[in-house]
Amino acid sequence: PIHNFEKYDPKIVERDWYEWWQQRGLFKPTPSGDKFTMLLPPPNVTGALHIGHALTLSIQDAIARWNRMHGRSVNWVPGTDHAGISLQSVVEKRIKRESGLTRHDLGRDAFIEKVWAWKRQYGDRIKHQTARIGASLNWSEEYFTMDPQHSQVVRDAFIRLYDDGLVYRATKM
Repeated sequence: PIHNFEKYDPKIVERDWYEWWQQRGLFKPTPSGDKFTMLLPPPNVTGALHIGHALTLSIQDAIARWNRMHGRSVNWVPGTDHAGISLQSVVEKRIKRESGLTRHDLGRDAFIEKVWAWKRQYGDRIKHQTARIGASLNWSEEYFTMDPQHSQVVRDAFIRLYDDGLVYRATKM
């Protein structure tokens, strides 16, 4: 991107560079080179990113870029986590505040739709914050831990752990 400024404006320059990198697929794995895959520890969609996320993103971004510079095919996969009970709690509080209803009043399907609406709002904010940092993630593989495929993987894993006697179900820990 070419800009004619009297003074440097990072808001415009950095946004344009990130878009330029994305349009050219520079953060996607290349067809050649040893493979290097890394998952971004998925931030919870219960709010916004904080300084700890920025530190992790910066460190992982340096690792991803270093591997790219050494000819590796890097796939740094982004995602967000539904955070189970904490997401349920924030969505329930919003419903109660806005309509006076509980999740039981809404029913399971309507409540799950409210959770997905929350995810769309806050997941998009997290994605925007991550992009503003300049993280070189492969957004074409972005996931959410409540996606059907990922939920099934978790269920299958817990069933295997249960069948192998490694976890149990009881009223105590």
